[in-house]
Amino acid sequence: MKNILFLILIIVVAIIIGSATKSANTKMILFRGKIIDFVIAAYIVLLLIATAVTFGIMIKQESKSERVSAEEISKAVRAGENFADYVETGMLPDADGVFVNQEWHFPYESNRLIITSKTSDGNQNWVVVERKKELDDNNQVDIVQYATKSIIDDYDYSHHLKPPKITVNEHGIIIEPSEQTELKLAKFTKEFTISQFTEKQFANQRIFGGVNNVRGQDVLYLYVPQSVEVVEGNGIYLQFID
Repeated sequence: MKNILFLILIIVVAIIIGSATKSANTKMILFRGKIIDFVIAAYIVLLLIATAVTFGIMIKQESKSERVSAEEISKAVRAGENFADYVETGMLPDADGVFVNQEWHFPYESNRLIITSKTSDGNQNWVVVERKKELDDNNQVDIVQYATKSIIDDYDYSHHLKPPKITVNEHGIIIEPSEQTELKLAKFTKEFTISQFTEKQFANQRIFGGVNNVRGQDVLYLYVPQSVEVVEGNGIYLQFID
């Protein structure tokens, strides 16, 4: 945006100088004066529009991700490190730093539930199964995706990560893995003409050397009725919680 405004300024100055030097008589000067007035007015309008657009883009970009505190980052790191232990001990739903990313609820009448995945990369989907208590047994399968926060350079981008697509048929549950999310990270510094006098030099240092990166963990958690037999299908790794 700065480069565009600078180019416009050069063009305007060139037009003004050219108009002034090529004036041959009073009428021509007056005519060119009107042109100059028009060009200056148009330039001011462009400046105002560019300023409004720039602020709009900055506000829009800032709203895409939420900046988090050092405490939240530490919490996310601890939750990720202890994620498997939380699952093993049945503490995941109440663990600090773990949140519900998505929920699904399906009525299910059959007594056999086959869980399969459409994964194409050869990896297995980790699915945790917990049987409901008798009082909660309502012939309904509840699925919850628990996750920890994903953070990069103090920005929480967890809400950009899409959950998997889940469908239910008469045979069981089909899990379609979520699409990959592309993230673009950029950093801006002042121009060299300014930074050489005002900023410390960063020779031989990586611009992203100090960026923190917390990769979130997630798992699908199934709550099934007591009478339903859960079967491990293609592309699935089942873990049962007592």
